[in-house]
Amino acid sequence: MVAQRDADRDKARERATKLAIFASFVAPVANCRTCSLAPGQNGHPAIRYAPGYRLMRFHITGARCWAASFLLAALLSNCSSSQTGDVAGAGAPGTAGAHSAGSSAGSSSAGSAGVAGGAVGNNGSAGANLGTAGNAGGATGSAGATLVTTGGSGAGGGSGAAGSAQAGASSCPTVSDFATWPSNEQSPLEIGKAAAKAFLPHTLEGYGGDGYAWAFTYFGALQFTKLTSDTATNSKLVTDFDQFLSGAKPVPANPSPKPGDNNVDTRAFGMLPLEVYLENGNTKAKELGLSYANMQWTVTTNEGYTADVRWWADDMFMITGLQVFAHRATLSDPQPKPDYLTRAAKVMIAYLAKLQSKTDGLVHHTDKSEPYWGRANGWIATGMTELLLELPAGADRDAIMAGYKLQMDGLVSVQITKDDVGTWNQVLDYQSATKPELSCTAMFTYALATGVKNGWLTDPKYAAAARKGWLAVAKHTKDGLLGQVCPGTGDARNLTGLEAQQKFYMDIAFQDGDRHGQAPLLWAARALLRQDCPGLR
Repeated sequence: MVAQRDADRDKARERATKLAIFASFVAPVANCRTCSLAPGQNGHPAIRYAPGYRLMRFHITGARCWAASFLLAALLSNCSSSQTGDVAGAGAPGTAGAHSAGSSAGSSSAGSAGVAGGAVGNNGSAGANLGTAGNAGGATGSAGATLVTTGGSGAGGGSGAAGSAQAGASSCPTVSDFATWPSNEQSPLEIGKAAAKAFLPHTLEGYGGDGYAWAFTYFGALQFTKLTSDTATNSKLVTDFDQFLSGAKPVPANPSPKPGDNNVDTRAFGMLPLEVYLENGNTKAKELGLSYANMQWTVTTNEGYTADVRWWADDMFMITGLQVFAHRATLSDPQPKPDYLTRAAKVMIAYLAKLQSKTDGLVHHTDKSEPYWGRANGWIATGMTELLLELPAGADRDAIMAGYKLQMDGLVSVQITKDDVGTWNQVLDYQSATKPELSCTAMFTYALATGVKNGWLTDPKYAAAARKGWLAVAKHTKDGLLGQVCPGTGDARNLTGLEAQQKFYMDIAFQDGDRHGQAPLLWAARALLRQDCPGLR
C-alpha cells in the first residue's frame, strides 16, 4: 500500500511538472498578469485568478493533465499581461522593475513590479517572489503573475527590484493639427533637436546673469533628448552637470526667504538638479534640488505663502515650477514630507486673484505694472500648465483650471491673424503698434498644446491656435535659435498711466537667440511630441 501510494505521488508530481512547464510557455504568449497556478488542497494544483481566489481545483491524472493545460491556456488568453518564473531547479531572481523617467514639464509611467522568479524544484515546490512596484503618485506599478506548483523542497525565486517612482500617465489622444507639418524643417522633432544641440556648448556657463534662463534651457534640453531617445546628447548633458554636483562649478546662493529680496530667480535653479535626478536617479542631484524647494518655505507670510513672493507674474513659474519638480522627485519618499503641490497651488490661486483680469483672462505683469506683457503671461500660463499636470481632483485644481481656461480664451482672442500670423504681441492687447514676440508665442503654444492633448481644451480653436503658434515659432527659428525675443526686463512701476507703461515694454529691443526664448522653444517642441498625457482626469 505504501509503495503504491508513493508511486502515485511520484506520478502526480511528474504530471504537475509537465503542467507547469506547459504553462510557463503559455503564459508569456498569453501575456497574462493576474492568472496563476498554485497549490490547492492536499497538494493538488488549482488555477487561481488574482491572489487567493480559486476558480477550480482538479486532480492531475491521465489525460486530465493535458486537458487541464489547454483549459489553463484558454483562461490565460483572456487576461491582460503576465510573466512567469524560470522552470528548473532553484528559481532565478526577479528582474528589475521598469524605469521610465518623467519630466516636467510631465510625468511618466509607473515602474512595473519585478518579474517573478522561481518555478519547479527537482524534488519539491518552488516559491516565486514578486518584485516591489515603484510608487506612482499614490498608485503602484502592476505586479507580474506568479506560477507555483506542488513538490518538495525546491528553492524559491528571488525578489525583483523596485520599479521607478514616477507618476502614471495615460496615452494622449490623436490631434490632427499636431500630426503633420508643412516640411521636415518645421517639425517639432527637427527644431527641438537643433535647439538642444545649440545649447551643448553652454552647459558649463553656470548661473551668471539671467541664470534662470540658462537653467530652464538646460532642463528643457534634458527633457527633450530624453523623450526623443537622443542618448548621446542626453548623456553629455547629465555628465556635464556632475561638475555642479562635485563643486567644480559653483551653484547659486540659497538664502532664507526675506520679503523684498530677489531670491526667486536664483532659487529657481533647483528645478535643474531635480530634473537630473528624475532622469538618472542621482541622489546628490535630488538633495541639491530639494534644498532650494525646502528653503523656499522656511519663512512664510501670514497667509502661508513663501516670503519669496513679489507679486510678479514671473514668480508663477519660478516658485510653482520649483515646488512641482520637488513633488515629482519625492513621489516615492515616505511620509511625512512637504506637501509641495499644495504650496504651489495656494500661491498660484493668490496670484491669479491679484493679477488676472476677470474680464479678458489676461495677466498684469506685476501688482504695480499694469500692462499685459507677453512673457509675464507666458510664465503664469506655463506654471498653471505644470501644476495641472500633477494636481489631483479637488478645489485647488478646479480654481487653477478656471484661471487657466480664462487665460487661454483671452490669448486666443488676441493672437495675431495677419502679417506675422500665429504670434502674440509684446504687449498682448496693445493697439497702437504690432511687435510680435516669440518667447511668449512659444510659451503659449506649450500651454495650449498641453491643454488640448490632456483634454482640458476641447474646442477645435485651441488646437488651431497652438498649430499656428508653432508654425510662427518655426518660421523664426534658425539653427536651433529662436529670433525676436525680448531679453530680461524689470517692470514699469516708475511710470504713470497705462499708455506710458505699455510703451516701456514696446520700446525694448529684441534679440535673436536670447536664452529667454530657448527654453520655451524646447518646451513647446516636447509638448507637441509627447505621447503620454499625465493631466488626463
